[in-house]
Amino acid sequence: MKQSFSIIILLLFLGCHPNKTVVKKPDQTALKSTVCPEDGVCTFEVFTNKILNIKPDGIGALYPEILDGNKTVIKFEYKRHEIPNTADSGYSEVIYAEIDPNLQEMNLENELLNQAKVLFGRLCFCRGETGYFYVKEGVLTIVSNPSGFKTYKLDFKINEVPQIIKSFEERL
Repeated sequence: MKQSFSIIILLLFLGCHPNKTVVKKPDQTALKSTVCPEDGVCTFEVFTNKILNIKPDGIGALYPEILDGNKTVIKFEYKRHEIPNTADSGYSEVIYAEIDPNLQEMNLENELLNQAKVLFGRLCFCRGETGYFYVKEGVLTIVSNPSGFKTYKLDFKINEVPQIIKSFEERL
């Protein structure tokens, strides 16, 4: 009995160890956007070591997935404030693009936007006027300055659905 009690105490001491914490470099940078309509909130996110996978769903509508990879994905999102006591009043617009992280400068216009997989999403209870669409008309510019900051700028137009956000410019 004395031996089994000693073994239990010994196992408890051996099983105790300090908590180990692994610090991982974040693969995402997010910030509140500087330019946004007054009736909502805008955010800008940069996902490093990711790719943008755009897939069709069961009815042929597009949707994005951010997966592990060797590129950088940027995401700009506008969320309009919901209308109190109103069902289905949520409304948001989101823009995605996939870029090569080694590029210091980039300027893509119109049909060349498909190289960056520029995608616009209008998400709302708007029958027939919601979903994700490739951006085919616009200019995406990325410029790095000597201090290491990058400026991301997109001016664009979507013909498939109405849009509120027509441009953004963010600096990280």
